[in-house]
Amino acid sequence: PASKRQQADLGKDPLKTVPRRRSPNIGKSTSLVSEAELQPDELADLFRLLFGSEPDTQDIERWLTIGFEFSTVPGAEWGLWQKKGGPCGVFAAVQAFMVKSLLFGGLRDTAAESVGAAISEDMPLTLAAPEEQEIRTTILAHALATLLSNVATSKSYTVCQVIIPNAAPGSDAAAVFAEAASSIALSQSGVKVKVCRKVSLDAALRLLEEGSETWLAGPCGVLSFVISVLLTRTLAVVRDDMDDSSAPLIARFGHCNQELVNLLLAGAAVSNVFDGTKWLGDDPSSGMQLKGITGELPVGFLSELESMRYVTVGTVYKNPGYPIWVLGSSTHFTLLFSGERSVSQLSEEASIEERAKQVFTAHSFDDGGLAMSTNLEPMIDALGFSKDGLPEAMAVLVQEDVILWLDFKRWVLSQYGLAEGATAMPGLLRLFMYDGQDPPGPSLHVVSLEVTDLDPSVAQGDL
Repeated sequence: PASKRQQADLGKDPLKTVPRRRSPNIGKSTSLVSEAELQPDELADLFRLLFGSEPDTQDIERWLTIGFEFSTVPGAEWGLWQKKGGPCGVFAAVQAFMVKSLLFGGLRDTAAESVGAAISEDMPLTLAAPEEQEIRTTILAHALATLLSNVATSKSYTVCQVIIPNAAPGSDAAAVFAEAASSIALSQSGVKVKVCRKVSLDAALRLLEEGSETWLAGPCGVLSFVISVLLTRTLAVVRDDMDDSSAPLIARFGHCNQELVNLLLAGAAVSNVFDGTKWLGDDPSSGMQLKGITGELPVGFLSELESMRYVTVGTVYKNPGYPIWVLGSSTHFTLLFSGERSVSQLSEEASIEERAKQVFTAHSFDDGGLAMSTNLEPMIDALGFSKDGLPEAMAVLVQEDVILWLDFKRWVLSQYGLAEGATAMPGLLRLFMYDGQDPPGPSLHVVSLEVTDLDPSVAQGDL
């Protein structure tokens, strides 16, 4: 998992300032200026981590052909345009940090009133003023640099560019990509990776800004950034993050595995989306540790699979610092967000309830519904209550040596002078959902969400 220093900084903007217009000394570099290249053995290890030991050539080809481009759809000009399937997890994560800057970061020259008007008119990704066209790549570079900062284990960063040697002007592009993908699948050097190592964050931002309209926007642009992320964190640390270090970061059909999405959103390539860590097996000394999400994050994650009880998304991801979530399904990642920051903030009652639920679940024997009376003392201790109140709690909560979660929740709230349901529910929420993938093309939809006090443990989605 991310270090304590990283966890403390993830909710903050690591780049204190960012140019609002392209600086005069920043050109549109068509290539990363670097003499260093990854060696064949380094390339083989890198692509094994990305695609696995027996990748499908077409899955690799998806990643070679795509870069970071902007939508041309009116009203969604701030959206990224994913022209092929595969890297949707990367696009959604980068778009999330762009939205954070656009709506809450104060990085736009445009007056706040204009931005607010765009949100109220259900067009939060529209160009609020004509001059915003000029700063889109700057905001993109800022988002990419922020993601690099989140994964770094030190104050040293790496920026890379993937180059296909035979992609000369006039060559058959499809044949060139297919040949390069085939070579990578066979662990041969189908591409070159130029590397700028040990650069500062400001220098990394400049390099990313220089390439944001050229090599990052063209073929291999997305792959170049992902490799920059991996080498900044280092392959060894990324593998150590994962529950299964032999698993690839990219799955069938070029789809991002959860580890890659977590790396971008949470700064570590952990394999799960629940809070903290869990042990598989009764004995921690011999069991397997499953790593989840820790710390406080600016951007969250939600899963359509949770309604089917395939996964459990923890509080850290559900309640990020900003109302922006990558939304995952079994085959795709999109973006869900709101222009009202309070949407992602927990009330006092909800915060207490979440903490109580975490403690109760850790001591329960059926996924959080029942706990044995012998666990009441450690639960009270974990919540910071005095043990002097244990006899009274036993009398109120224990029935035939069993404690029910709903009873425990009411009792905990009462210790804070709160009654269940005392906080008014917000009712109807207006959210935006953006998906930049072709087909069908970039699209922005308004989502109305009705808030309910139904306990998620008894809820179930349509199957």
